[in-house]
Amino acid sequence: MGRGTAPSSATATQATTGATGKAAGLVLAVTCGAQFMIIIDDTVVSMALPTIRRALDFEQASLAWVVDAYMLLFGGFLVLGGRCADLFGRRKVFLTGLGVFTTASLACGLATEPEMLIVSRGAQGFGAALLSPAALSILITFFTEAKERRKALGVWGGLTGISGVSGVLLGGVITDFIDWRWVFLVNIPVGVLLFALTLRPALADREAPAKGTSTDTTGATLITSALLLLVYTVISTSHRPWGSTATVAGLVGAGLLLTGFVIRELRASQPLIRLGIFASRQIATANVMMLLAASGLYGIFFFLTQYMQLLQEWSPLRAGLSWAPFGVTMAVFSGIAIQLLPKLGSRILCLLGLGTATVGLGLLVGTPVRASYVPDILPTLLLCAAGYGLAMVPLVVAAVSGVAKADSGAASGVLNTGQQIGGAIGLAVLAALASSRLDDEVASGTSKPEALLASFHSAFLLGTVLSACAAALALVLPALRTEFDPETTTGA
Repeated sequence: MGRGTAPSSATATQATTGATGKAAGLVLAVTCGAQFMIIIDDTVVSMALPTIRRALDFEQASLAWVVDAYMLLFGGFLVLGGRCADLFGRRKVFLTGLGVFTTASLACGLATEPEMLIVSRGAQGFGAALLSPAALSILITFFTEAKERRKALGVWGGLTGISGVSGVLLGGVITDFIDWRWVFLVNIPVGVLLFALTLRPALADREAPAKGTSTDTTGATLITSALLLLVYTVISTSHRPWGSTATVAGLVGAGLLLTGFVIRELRASQPLIRLGIFASRQIATANVMMLLAASGLYGIFFFLTQYMQLLQEWSPLRAGLSWAPFGVTMAVFSGIAIQLLPKLGSRILCLLGLGTATVGLGLLVGTPVRASYVPDILPTLLLCAAGYGLAMVPLVVAAVSGVAKADSGAASGVLNTGQQIGGAIGLAVLAALASSRLDDEVASGTSKPEALLASFHSAFLLGTVLSACAAALALVLPALRTEFDPETTTGA
């Protein structure tokens, strides 16, 4: 052939395949990188809280808001964030959320007053609420071939536990060796890099946002207000009893707002969430299971870390390092779940995984005041990691499969809302229970270490029950296998 002759079909195919491979790698790196950063911020601050309290002169009661503000805004705005991705473009919303999150991280790192840090953490949560559903929506609309989508969603699903553990470990290292401010400032270079990569053509929306549509402002106001009020009310039970007038009023108000939202969505011409997606037993069950499973998972991070530091008197670094086997094990079993899903199906994997995690949580109920890592703590970490690793992949797949492309952002927003709200409410309930048990034990004359242990055991027991409920719901989940056409995953 002459120099000007067109390349052979084999050469052209090879070039196309290479470009596609590079684009796929970029999409996976950017979307999963963003999700990794978001989930890390749920846990990275835990190891730094005592240092932050001293540095900014926090009162003990208000210190909890360093964590709660993030979870509150993240969970409260997730559904709206998912719908915005559908209506205004996935990349545009992704970039907006990333910009807000990165800027808020800078403000957190520069905070000089408690109020500034709390407000900045809330802004981080709002940015995450825009960023997370847009990232998942980009992922599931880019990977249209069933096998590749299964792998991509497997990576995404496995990030939940891995990111949480990485946050605990990173928080311990930064707090002990650098400075607590870098717990937040570490997001700046990552955010800038992700922002630059997102501007690449591979991340451009493959479909234009639907024209002639608008956001359901009334619906968005109702659902966001309901979730904010619900999470705020439950979190506040750590400071006031469940039977108080404020708590009852908050729960009733949240219920009324949710009812108003449902009525609005049934009547709206352009609803925020097409409630018909919940007519699918698969999608509805997967979301409820995610909510319950997240309650147990967040409970592990918070209370077991407290157990390590308060009763075992471990440093933040040692406590963080002790979580390393959890992250490795969860990554391994997430990969196993990817391979087993087409063969065993979602029902068996979720039942096996959540059942294993329930056993692991149950072991914590018998932990002593002075424990040894290998016989007393490591079995729990390994069992819970293996269980959640097996369960999260089929849960993610089940929750987003069968949804029309136009609703993919909203569906991913609902899934992430279940995870975040489940974690926030579950942690708040567990904390309230533990606090009540601690007060009762101290009042009865129990020594402080034994009283703390009893309060932790109460939280571990309730976490075990929540995990068991999630495992039981797996019996209702369809035996979904992913050896199907792309249309089965995204809808027509």
